[in-house]
Amino acid sequence: MVLRRQRLRDTQDLLVLFTPQGRLDCVVRVNAKRAGLLEPLTCIQVQLKPGRSLPQLQEASLERQFTRLAADLDRLYWAGYLVQLWLEAFPDECQESHPYRLLRVALEGLDGGVESAWLGLWTELQVLRLLGVAPELSACVICGSAEVGRWSTEAGGAVCPQCARPGSRNYPPALGELLRFVWRAPLARLAGQSPPAELLDSARRLIHPCVLTQFPGLARYDPERYQP
Repeated sequence: MVLRRQRLRDTQDLLVLFTPQGRLDCVVRVNAKRAGLLEPLTCIQVQLKPGRSLPQLQEASLERQFTRLAADLDRLYWAGYLVQLWLEAFPDECQESHPYRLLRVALEGLDGGVESAWLGLWTELQVLRLLGVAPELSACVICGSAEVGRWSTEAGGAVCPQCARPGSRNYPPALGELLRFVWRAPLARLAGQSPPAELLDSARRLIHPCVLTQFPGLARYDPERYQP
């Protein structure tokens, strides 16, 4: 999948690809005939050959385009956020193909009509889970008590009233139930759900800061701030 394309020199572009083996940078000669084939959010099959510093793309064929995204600015912006998240979270080669499959599933869901903020919450949680830095959702992250009622991004998730510090946020049972559902559910189950907008907003206000703790550079690219 093409994540980024930028001009290197008059005759060459740099392509940032994400593959089942992780990120791959390569160079390609500028060719107007296949320019659309190499745009971001396009899935392609490629043939590469060794280059002086980076591999060179020789051939490319189209596998999948997310055509509906281009017609919806809100969804297109969310797709751009996911690309930035992947560039931050998976900057190198990967031992497993899970990050690639997760990106494909997320973009297919976005292109297929899953509500944007709902999908964004699910994707953020799954990325944190893959990286082993997901917040604690069920028990106090400090003492292990099951009687949680507050949330601390700094501590790493849910906390009990006794361990809560000034600045912690409210974490009512309904919010915990929603987040645990999103944590466990495949995206196909989310597609048929429609949580209350206020509850969804509250859930993302807890999880997105956890993402920013790991990847501060994403602060300038929050889809919630975008108004098409």
